[in-house]
Amino acid sequence: MVISQKTPVKKWTWADLQSSYRFWGLVFYFVAFGFSQYFFSTAGLLFIKANSDLSMTDIGTVHATQQAGLFFGAILAWVASRIKNYYMLYLFSGLVLLGFSLFSSNPGNVEVLVIAEFLIGLGIGAMLLIIPAFIAGAIGSVEAFVLAFGMLVTLKFGFNIVMMPISTYLYTASLLEDPVGFFTLVSTPIIVGTLLLLPVKSCLFYESPPLRETPPQPAKYRSPVITFFLFVVPFYYIFWFVKIHAEIRTFTQSPTLLTPKCAGWSMFLLPFFVAPIIVSRLSDNQCTIIESNGQVPRYKTWLVVLFAFLLLPLSAALIQAQMNEISGNLGQKAAQ
Repeated sequence: MVISQKTPVKKWTWADLQSSYRFWGLVFYFVAFGFSQYFFSTAGLLFIKANSDLSMTDIGTVHATQQAGLFFGAILAWVASRIKNYYMLYLFSGLVLLGFSLFSSNPGNVEVLVIAEFLIGLGIGAMLLIIPAFIAGAIGSVEAFVLAFGMLVTLKFGFNIVMMPISTYLYTASLLEDPVGFFTLVSTPIIVGTLLLLPVKSCLFYESPPLRETPPQPAKYRSPVITFFLFVVPFYYIFWFVKIHAEIRTFTQSPTLLTPKCAGWSMFLLPFFVAPIIVSRLSDNQCTIIESNGQVPRYKTWLVVLFAFLLLPLSAALIQAQMNEISGNLGQKAAQ
């Protein structure tokens, strides 16, 4: 009797994730949820005060119900993690949209508002847990969960800061007194985010990542000093990250490296968060290339990453200096 065994699914790397729309679809969905949650949390109270005579005690009771929903959302997130596809996210969107609808159409009914807040908390709580869990599960490490959760929290915090001055112009008296207008405000981001999930492959990261091989480009010498100062030029940093990722593939096709196109988009969308991660992968691969040829790397990865947090142009200059060294000293060996 022959027992067939399934081929184990290969774990994804951060580079695999960032090169896939599955990852970005989840990120866009999270950001859209964040917009809706911000609008609801800041304008919801104003909407109730403008359209009902509820006391602060009743309003406090209603708000506390959302916290209970957030707690029970952990159960839904666990169920979603067991199903191994992203279809539960549509349910989370539906719960929140139903809650928004009940909230908008019954601002003076405490019982209905309690149900609405619970549904909203249920959907939001599940989403807040499952998105970083999906991303971290693809890699399968504690570090991945910390990075995923940190990235999403940073995104949410950043967009909240951006929306604070904008919301003062959005929250007009006519909008807060109009149930349809209020519902449109809080629900539109979630609807858009849910639509952006449609192109995402249903199995998410529960299959091996696609093979990513990029045609290498000949490494070009660039002065580290000039590279440092060119980072002052708007968007030059995007160009540099694209070129360096193409050139390093002359010496390695490591799966931990981003494709040049993905490196550019990542630095355009999330420069402050992804830059330390990207330069750490670049430095690791440079060190591996240099050590495999019996030499000692000039700069350690920890130093390059430290400068990525403190002064990104200096970190890029160190990466460029090592790239020049690899190209000059090892280029002939790599070509043989």
